[in-house]
Amino acid sequence: MKMRSMLMPMVLCSATLLAGCAVDKAGCDPRAMRDAGLFTKMNCDFSGSYDARAADKNAQLQAEQKNNELLKQALADLSKKNELASADLTARRSQIAGMNRSVSAYLNQLKNSNPNNVALQAQIAKANAQLNALNSTPISSSPASTQALQAQIDKVQKEIQTLSSDYAILSK
Repeated sequence: MKMRSMLMPMVLCSATLLAGCAVDKAGCDPRAMRDAGLFTKMNCDFSGSYDARAADKNAQLQAEQKNNELLKQALADLSKKNELASADLTARRSQIAGMNRSVSAYLNQLKNSNPNNVALQAQIAKANAQLNALNSTPISSSPASTQALQAQIDKVQKEIQTLSSDYAILSK
């Protein structure tokens, strides 16, 4: 009988411990287990559910940190691209300003060299109008703006080439 009275608590303890092994990770959420009993918490601890949950959260944290690093890299690349576009715009503005100075100087030289030639003066006025149109073309990094700017530059170059060939003919 003594054996039986001792056997009963051992069986109950064994059953309780085995029941704790059946607890899964989701059932061992510390936020949900605030009101859980001592045996339930011990079962979660002994079954490794707390450790597995911590490992899952750590893996999730590492994945989020990797995503964060990729996002930071993408933002840095976009910032660098924006800086390059800005530098490209600055270079374009500088190039147009230089072209504007040289074309204006050439047109002034032509105007002063043949002040009595009405046809040449008309062509010079047309070239000046093309140059003013180029100067009024907005400069931005959009493809449409770049195409419009290039079209204006081509018009000015064509007008200057026509003017220089006509002047070469007149000079002979």
